[in-house]
Amino acid sequence: MTVVGFDFGTTNSLVSVVDNERVYDLVDDDGQPVPSVVKYEGVRTVVGREAKEALDAIGLGVHGNFVKSPKTYLGDETISVGGVDRSPIDVTQDVIDHVRQRAVASVRNAGYLSNITDAVATIPVDMNGPRRSALRDAYARAGIRVVQFVHEPFAALYGHFRPHMGTDFVRRYDRKNILVVDWGGGTLDLTLCRLEDGRVVQLQNSGTGDLGGDVFDDTLRNWVLTHATEGAVDVDPERRRQLRHKCEQLKIHLSSEESATLYIRNFDPTTGSPLTYQMTRSQLETLAKPLIDRAMDHVVSLLDAAHISESQVALCLVTGGMSRMPAISARLRECLGAHRVEVSKNSATLIAQGAAWIAYDRQQLELAKDIEVQLARGSYHRVLKAGTPVPFEGQEMADEALELYCADPRDGRAKFQFCTPMRPGGNAQRSDPRDEIGNISLGVDSAARPFVERLTLRSVIDADGVLHATAMSDLKRHREATSLHDLEFGITLGSVDKAAGIADDPGPLDTENIPAELGSIVVRANITVEKDNHCVPGELLYTYNSTYFSRAKNPPQMQVDEHLYYQPCAICKRQSNDPLCRCGSA
Repeated sequence: MTVVGFDFGTTNSLVSVVDNERVYDLVDDDGQPVPSVVKYEGVRTVVGREAKEALDAIGLGVHGNFVKSPKTYLGDETISVGGVDRSPIDVTQDVIDHVRQRAVASVRNAGYLSNITDAVATIPVDMNGPRRSALRDAYARAGIRVVQFVHEPFAALYGHFRPHMGTDFVRRYDRKNILVVDWGGGTLDLTLCRLEDGRVVQLQNSGTGDLGGDVFDDTLRNWVLTHATEGAVDVDPERRRQLRHKCEQLKIHLSSEESATLYIRNFDPTTGSPLTYQMTRSQLETLAKPLIDRAMDHVVSLLDAAHISESQVALCLVTGGMSRMPAISARLRECLGAHRVEVSKNSATLIAQGAAWIAYDRQQLELAKDIEVQLARGSYHRVLKAGTPVPFEGQEMADEALELYCADPRDGRAKFQFCTPMRPGGNAQRSDPRDEIGNISLGVDSAARPFVERLTLRSVIDADGVLHATAMSDLKRHREATSLHDLEFGITLGSVDKAAGIADDPGPLDTENIPAELGSIVVRANITVEKDNHCVPGELLYTYNSTYFSRAKNPPQMQVDEHLYYQPCAICKRQSNDPLCRCGSA
């Protein structure tokens, strides 16, 4: 069984495969990735190059039968295509299945792939859990099992370094910071990584769908409509779509030429006049400047969030279709230094290549950082350890259970705040800065004393790289859950041995004398260096040593309260906090 790398992109899609230490891009007949475009013509489905070329055709009798960039609709219930409601999963499946067929039929396949059944699939860094699940479903309907998902810029970085393993090229960046700017048609994805002893770990991620190449195309189309037609032409949706496609081509031409001309024949429905507009690269850069400025703000914000200056970035790898625009690479060089910015020569295929190398090396993603829950007064307790593997499809990860107590339940809520340390590895100190990644507010008994309301937190990571956390209160029987997808991962490059190991937990946190914060939770230690019944929760101790609670022995009041709180009334059998129980006052 050969596992391929599958880059299902917003604009283009591609399959790459590694055989005998060489990577092959299974591109279309013209040597290009397959356009992620679908056209529905009654019962006929047209996908890829033919569908994109149809955007150039007049074909104005049919409206709204195209779907471009179907990945952006994943997570929606339905989309209207030519007046027909279709599932985004089914539309995505049509593209994936077509790309699979074209890859198997590619002349570069050389006959060693008779079918594609398993893939390492790439995703944008901001794709949430439901959208990942929908994408996995689309792959499954196309007959492909997703072994694991990998962030697109992370896959690009792996593909950039993997062919050079063991060379000075890789050693040059050891223990240095690397920024990947993946600027494609649908999203701008950023990931800040660090290379340490042949292992790449993510430090910070950021992604937005508001600055992809499609947004540039829309901006350029609106400019042309304003300046070329002066509002004299009534532009219907089909012509707007056709013009947008031509603007995309104009943008691509201006990446390598100083000027280019846009031409659409019979554009005016009344006179049949064509639309002609000539634009220079300088005009395009002026038009694109506000969007590039916003993108650079994202870059600076990412570095600020990681507490890293521009001078601490040793390499900025630029990939994606938008990397070909000279104004973008120029701005990055202006910000980070000309010698640090490298625009990938194979930006259209690098992401799929990286996924293919990961599949070939059989590498498994791991958590780059501890996942913690914040305790009262700023302490932290680790929920999942850095280095925890993200399960492959078909693998199951045992959920981690953590027993906690509410320190101050007076407002009836226990607040779980999930965070990750800024620096990777498992040796974070209490004083290290953290990023908050999510929270749970759980109902508890507001009448209970501190440390008496018992809570259980269960955490598990699924094959989509999403953390699922569930909190429960024992007495109130309340249950709340959340899913967190904004996580950082690490991976070993190629055949290099696993890193010596991520440092162990620096030791237990001192929570004994930490004052309680309203609604906070604290971990109650359950280990001791000597046999001491005072350290055993009262409700547990009573089950095997009931004589300990004899008044003559004067047991600690905390343990007495714990024992009594969880015991039902001996007369009415109601819980101790039930207002209907009045047996004690009779």
